[in-house]
Amino acid sequence: MSKLLEIRNLKTYFFTDEGIVKAVDRVSFHVERGKTLGVVGESGSGKSVTARSILRIEGARGRSVDGEILFHRAPGDTVDLAKLHPTGPEIRSIRGKEIAMIFQEPMTALSPVHTIGNQVMEAILLHQDVTKEEARELALDILKRVGIPNPERRIDEYPHQLSGGMRQRAMIAMALSCHPKLLIADEPTTALDVTIQAQILELMKELQEELGTAIMMITHNLGVISEMADDVVVMYLGRIVESVSVEGLFYNPAHPYTKALLRSIPRVGKKVEKRLESIKDVVPDAYNIPSGCTFHPRCPEFQEGFCDVYVPELVELAPGHQVSCLLYNGRERDA
Repeated sequence: MSKLLEIRNLKTYFFTDEGIVKAVDRVSFHVERGKTLGVVGESGSGKSVTARSILRIEGARGRSVDGEILFHRAPGDTVDLAKLHPTGPEIRSIRGKEIAMIFQEPMTALSPVHTIGNQVMEAILLHQDVTKEEARELALDILKRVGIPNPERRIDEYPHQLSGGMRQRAMIAMALSCHPKLLIADEPTTALDVTIQAQILELMKELQEELGTAIMMITHNLGVISEMADDVVVMYLGRIVESVSVEGLFYNPAHPYTKALLRSIPRVGKKVEKRLESIKDVVPDAYNIPSGCTFHPRCPEFQEGFCDVYVPELVELAPGHQVSCLLYNGRERDA
């Protein structure tokens, strides 16, 4: 498989009155054509900011200050998205057409004063040379394909008239309306019951097989990762702490944070004899990043005078398996 998207040493910072927030700090990974990359970590790990950086929608106070976001549109046609103006014509021609995003909460991402049909048609009219009548037919077709019943009626309804699962399907329809090469799914099953979650994930897999779309799946749900992903990156406080295949994630995790995430998963069928394990404390304040390894205040394998002093770098444990931990790479550089 060839690479569709390459992110190299990306840094996205937010400049606020309280100080600088390093939401994404020296992040590198790639997404292969037709494959699914899972991005996992707790809230505050930098997952969504990484996704928004790709589309150049970081926000008013956010800015990608360094790094490359290489989008390989076709053989010999590569564009560095990080160098494009966030509101310029080139990124606007890519955003929604070649790279689309399913946002985390459809009730807030969808416009409450426009019908579902108008919102799906907007993307089609913007990126395809069709009439309004043709756009409506295309919108009806994509609504059918994502499993919305009676699309002829639903197309003229507003988001508040749809259930949570229907709104999520409408969001997927909007994202897939122009057949993007890359689909970024930011917590696509949030606030949905498990039955609807399973239907949404199955739908995404079917559409991926049909359209050949690559998917970047952002979630904190490792069950979703096991179902969907081919490869996984684990993020913590804006950095990648482990990059591995999905099999390696579950059968050979290396970083203490990855292991802690896996231990916190409920086990079906096991006799419950003690409380479910949790990671102690919470993700640190973004304005006061810990010295050394940023996970050291919560790490069960913390070594004083070592982990709180030296900053680990990503090292390769095996082909396709990288980890950022001083247990594996020693004193790489001074903090």
